Amino acid sequence: MTKEEFRSKYLPVGGYLLFIAFGLVVFFIAAFLVVFVRTKSATLVVMPDVVGKPYNEVHNELSRLQLKVRLESKRYPDKTDGIIIYQSIRPGREIEAGSKVSLTVNIGLDRLIMPDLKGQTLASAKNAMEKVLSGETYVSLQLGGITYVEAKNGELPDTVVDQIPEAGKNTTAREKVFLLVTKAPGKKKEGDPQTFEFKPGDSYVFAQRVLARSGIPSKAEILETKFRPANGKIESVQKTGSEYRFKVFYFEPEDRIESGYEKFEYKISDNGIYKLVVKDQKDTSKQLEISAPTQYQEGEKIQTVFYRAGDVTLVLLDQSGSKVKSKDYENEL
Repeated sequence: MTKEEFRSKYLPVGGYLLFIAFGLVVFFIAAFLVVFVRTKSATLVVMPDVVGKPYNEVHNELSRLQLKVRLESKRYPDKTDGIIIYQSIRPGREIEAGSKVSLTVNIGLDRLIMPDLKGQTLASAKNAMEKVLSGETYVSLQLGGITYVEAKNGELPDTVVDQIPEAGKNTTAREKVFLLVTKAPGKKKEGDPQTFEFKPGDSYVFAQRVLARSGIPSKAEILETKFRPANGKIESVQKTGSEYRFKVFYFEPEDRIESGYEKFEYKISDNGIYKLVVKDQKDTSKQLEISAPTQYQEGEKIQTVFYRAGDVTLVLLDQSGSKVKSKDYENEL
């Protein structure tokens, strides 16, 4: 084969191979530069140490670092409920903003959905409280107290007509349950005043409702407490004439959640008879009288503690039914 024939046959192929090789080199250099530039321009953050802290306290910090959090839960009864017990990225490590991190949060308490006890006999309600599903196991609820009210409007005796906490509330087995239960009307002579037996530790909310149903006036003095389990309970009670006077504990919550105890205070500017009504903000046709009409003097302070389920408005009415004062109570979270 002559030199001319060799060149015409093989050099074009070599040129093509050289061109392809050059192109590949350029491609890989460009890809490397892109990755290098992106890596250099990525925002780096330092993973904080969150183990042992409540998740609600570190949520904002993790959001500020733009970390994508995936939550898992495990149950360790001997550890504090709600604390983080594991993080997938070790503390102090530099990572890109937007990285994914897995956190395991402890559910140390027996969390449950409060069963609906209304309409059940007292015996059936107690049985239902003995076996409430919490996750994959059953736990028992503690009975905080029973307040009895005379049956009326077709209600059967020995039947639960109200409960605290309300049905459907996401709570724990530590929260005690208070029941309002009907009893058969007592035998009394015409004209005899109706009397009730309330004692320290009873639910003030239900005591007030019992008196409201019976049209019996009552007043309250609020005692601030730092002991959460005392919230809404009667400290003392005395009967003056036909009027009941209570001292009741109130624990001021840090945040208003979906339900819980609330307080109301208002100084009266005119002598008169007043009562309190709670209205559901979503359905204004739903309202509950939480106090019977009661006589107050000018300058006297109306005080009460009531249990709120959902967003409600408390309304103070005068004897004619006109609004004197109203206050909204809503979920803050």
